[in-house]
Amino acid sequence: MKAIGTAVAATLLAGAVMAPDAAAIVGDGSDCGGFSAADAAAWLKAPADKVARDVSKAGGKWVCSYSVGKSPPAIAFSVDVAASPRRAAADLERYRDELAATAGEAAWKGKLPQGVYSDIFGAGDEGVWTDISHTYAVRRGAVIVRFTLPKEKDGQVELGKAVIEKF
Repeated sequence: MKAIGTAVAATLLAGAVMAPDAAAIVGDGSDCGGFSAADAAAWLKAPADKVARDVSKAGGKWVCSYSVGKSPPAIAFSVDVAASPRRAAADLERYRDELAATAGEAAWKGKLPQGVYSDIFGAGDEGVWTDISHTYAVRRGAVIVRFTLPKEKDGQVELGKAVIEKF
């Protein structure tokens, strides 16, 4: 019995060493979590060879945008990788708190009839959409992806499902 336990422990340890964590999967962020120009083309209803992907780093996050030809970006999101899933969950909870604080400011009083944010289920581990910035943030493990384009809530949520599933 002890030999079986040792073999199982060795197998689990080898798997843990070989299994990439979220930081390794998105690594330098330049692959936008694997969401390619061809993936964006399907969303943009354009030929893949006409879709350009732009990737940059801003504020510790990778920003990915996709445009057709020389038009402005029609898809845009940022990728942020925390040290752990617990840290990413805490970051998203802090984001909710920040949204609630912002909603209390005079500029927003009475302008959010449907609330400050909506928790969205069905993609990743958790998601939040807000009327304040018209953005959708979705977390899967240690990764948080924030969508700014398309502008519509439904479009962001559907796109979020497609992108976050690549992590």
